[in-house]
Amino acid sequence: MPSSMLVRALGLATLALFFLGAFTPLPVFLYAMISVPVHIERADAIVVLAGGGVLASGQLTDTSLRRTVRGITLYRDGLAPLLVLSGAAGRRSEGAARAVLAGKCGVPDTAILASSAGHTTHEEVAVLRPLLRARGVRRLILVTDGAHMRRAMGLVRDAGFDVVAAPVAEVAAPTQPEPRLRLLRAALREGVALVYYHIAGYL
Repeated sequence: MPSSMLVRALGLATLALFFLGAFTPLPVFLYAMISVPVHIERADAIVVLAGGGVLASGQLTDTSLRRTVRGITLYRDGLAPLLVLSGAAGRRSEGAARAVLAGKCGVPDTAILASSAGHTTHEEVAVLRPLLRARGVRRLILVTDGAHMRRAMGLVRDAGFDVVAAPVAEVAAPTQPEPRLRLLRAALREGVALVYYHIAGYL
């Protein structure tokens, strides 16, 4: 196929995907295929995965904040005695910033384990595994975004833990083009990541 025809075909495919994503229920369908239903039981720990680090202002990113608040709420509901706040490795500590927020929300220091855990989900779980084992954790409640949950749960199970899912939903059945496209991006990004993790042998 001549390069000009290939470019045209790719352009048309991209345009079609944009319209399907913005104006049809396709994003909701794809998100439902990749996400994991909420299933919460009592556990030894609540593990909140990293969510994009800390902004230059020192505040948590929106993703990190939503995950952290979810974890704090589960702790305050009495679902586990330990709140594990993971964070992306970097100059500003996401785990420490999350721990400060948890403390302000009434979680005692003795119930918080903050950690900096790498740049990928695979690295994060590898760092968290010995920390959780040292605390005697066998079953954990995992907190991350809905699209990310399937991949994260697979890694945590392979690390030897029982896992129950407490996903943070991105958008519930969006009806407007912009939130639909955000949901489509999340589903497609995570779909590619799942394929890569399988190819790499992580799952």
